[in-house]
Amino acid sequence: MENQGIKQNTIESLNQDKLEIIESTPSPDKIEKEIEIISNKKNQQEDNILSTMNGVEEIRKTLGLGPNNDSIPSVEINKNNIVKLKDKRRELEYKLSEILKHDVSEKYKNFIDQVKDSKIDWASSEELARRLKLKGLGDEDILQVKEWLINNTRDIKTVVLPINKYNELSIVLSEMTGEKIGEAEGFYSQGGRKDLPEEGKNTIFMKEKTIPSIGNIPEKKFIDEKTLSHEFGHATQDGLLETEQFSGEWNPKFKEDAPDKEYVGQIVETDTRLRSMFNNLGNTFDPKKEVFGKKQLEILRQKQSDNLLDKDTKDLLDHYDDIELVKMANRMPAI
Repeated sequence: MENQGIKQNTIESLNQDKLEIIESTPSPDKIEKEIEIISNKKNQQEDNILSTMNGVEEIRKTLGLGPNNDSIPSVEINKNNIVKLKDKRRELEYKLSEILKHDVSEKYKNFIDQVKDSKIDWASSEELARRLKLKGLGDEDILQVKEWLINNTRDIKTVVLPINKYNELSIVLSEMTGEKIGEAEGFYSQGGRKDLPEEGKNTIFMKEKTIPSIGNIPEKKFIDEKTLSHEFGHATQDGLLETEQFSGEWNPKFKEDAPDKEYVGQIVETDTRLRSMFNNLGNTFDPKKEVFGKKQLEILRQKQSDNLLDKDTKDLLDHYDDIELVKMANRMPAI
């Protein structure tokens, strides 16, 4: 593998359009089972107009008739549909802007900044550089990747919404994109996509949860720490793991009974879960200072028996055996 390739294959593909959204959760009742993508419908209507008009003109030429200046009913219907779709789009964009006015992320600024700093710290580390070298990247390539990861982390927006507004957001974004948004604690919307306005892109959306007051214990509002770190992992690496240097060689060995190879088995999902696993080990493990091995696996097994593992780490243990997990934990970027 030539090191020079990372400059183009990485940087050119780092802005690809994709919205990562947790699936498998039923849509709210307000959403139809099959959501029509507005932008695609508008394009289809415009194509129908052009096709119909061209077809009519060809027929008139064949019959020796002049240009037709009369309205064609199907064309007029399609034109009206385009107007309706554009109106609907404006309505959805207005709803989105109104929902985002309820952002309460300032309450969690210190917490969000801590997660950002942890990603920047890892991106700047010599250990990440060692892992990138295993993929054949040279020193100049590694500097470019590190700069990209750090800039990704600094540029990402974080929006925290009360649960009712978060649910409204899920409905609006589903209607705008045609993608289902489940009831996850948060999700990351990539910056390069074309079906959302700027305020809906390059953003981590988080749900603010509430624990009601009980007796003398006051009400508590919070966001899920594990979800925030997970989504920041996706935002930080955005595009890196899809380059040929990584995805081209991605062919992990799964357990025979691995439950969700297609989703958890994706390189981006496995890599982010590795970071979650490191976090699950807490102060007992620092990947910048030690090798992941038998000791860490024993700690994880004990936590598992005590029901102290988060879902991300459980996913890894469900999908990969110890040998494969040790190999990935010491070689993958684990962002």
